Amino acid sequence: MDKHISIKRTVINSYLSSMLTILFSIHIVVIIVFLNWENRRIQSEINKTALIVHKELETVEHLSKNSTIKLINSKMEEFAITQGSQPSLHINLIYENIFFSTKSNESVNNFKRELGNFQYILNSKNALIIKNLLLQFEDKKIYLQIYSNSDEVKNDTIALMNSLFFSSIFIIMISLGVVRKIDRVIQSPIQEITKTVKKINKHDLSDRITIINKNNELGKLSIVINEMIDRLDISFKSQNKFISNASHELRTPLAVIKGYADLLDAGAKSDPIMVNRGITEILTEVKNMENLLKKLLFLARKENKMLKNNIVPFEISSLIQELIEKQQFIDKDHNYKIIRNKISILKIDKDLILQALRELLKNSSKYTLENRDISIDSFHRRKSHYIVVKDQGKGIPKENLKHVFERFYIQDESRNRQKNSFGLGLSTVKDIIELHGGNIYIESEFNKGTTVTIELQNSLK
Repeated sequence: MDKHISIKRTVINSYLSSMLTILFSIHIVVIIVFLNWENRRIQSEINKTALIVHKELETVEHLSKNSTIKLINSKMEEFAITQGSQPSLHINLIYENIFFSTKSNESVNNFKRELGNFQYILNSKNALIIKNLLLQFEDKKIYLQIYSNSDEVKNDTIALMNSLFFSSIFIIMISLGVVRKIDRVIQSPIQEITKTVKKINKHDLSDRITIINKNNELGKLSIVINEMIDRLDISFKSQNKFISNASHELRTPLAVIKGYADLLDAGAKSDPIMVNRGITEILTEVKNMENLLKKLLFLARKENKMLKNNIVPFEISSLIQELIEKQQFIDKDHNYKIIRNKISILKIDKDLILQALRELLKNSSKYTLENRDISIDSFHRRKSHYIVVKDQGKGIPKENLKHVFERFYIQDESRNRQKNSFGLGLSTVKDIIELHGGNIYIESEFNKGTTVTIELQNSLK
């Protein structure tokens, strides 16, 4: 069975069950209220009738057996309250053991029982409301018994239940029509969303859901889905670009290695100069590939959340001092200086921070002329610790500054190949800093130099 149909039937069944429960409860309440009202009305009519009969009997000057019989014969039918052609109240008068009744075919006994109180008696046909009264005129005692005919209440109750039943059927039919209309109104945008989402795949992320009303729940859901598709589109494009650029960067060193290998195999291995040159170039390209693969592995592990962060408290000044000393030994062409190197204990992964700083120094050395200064400044301010790497290199044009942290971004392709940059250096540095909850900023002035500032949380001092 189609899930949409199943959900729709579930909703309608739930609605019908709820509606029937509510209507049944309302019916019970209405019937109880109606019966209570009828009971009070009948009691009120019985009391009024008792007063009328009592007043009529008081008008008899000489109450005697004959006068009472005459009075009852002439007035008895007038005392009863009638509903249509049938009386709804009946009266019994008992005087000197003579029984008079407005209903000759049935009588109610026990006329002395619970005088003045209402009684509820169930006989073979009806449930009766009875009130027994004792009227006394001098030494004469007259018993008055007034009771209801429940047929009227029964008929009224049946009529009420029929009215409630048919009105409920009408309400349910109208409600079902409204529910179906609302269902069509709701299902239309849902079907549109489903149709659009089904079209989306990693090869085509161009479709977007049409937003009819951005203020309702479906509109908000459509906005969220569109934003998710935008993120997926950016992610897939970035992934495809990453794979394309990585393949391109790996293709070049492989071509160089193959070229020199073919050259040596073709006979150049007998020339010592060519052999040395070939080995040197092959080792250089192997090293470049090794560096690239390390960076690719770092990014892959980071994006798959597999990167192990050995973040522990570490004193940063010793790491910077060691880094500069090694850099001065490796690179004799530049002047490395430490402006400040404040003692500060930070929660960091030593190896990753060292990798990031080495990448910054290496990047500075590539684009700084010989005998120029490259400095590093390490200090803390308030709750942060700052590491500033500054060079006197060629700088970066302003229009390119916003792209330098992008993977495989190349400012100058010819210079980039000469300097062995694979477009992952600053991107990796940014990833490492963000992994530590820090920030990285870059400022540059073309032909004057570049300044990179790293901000880390100084939670321990």
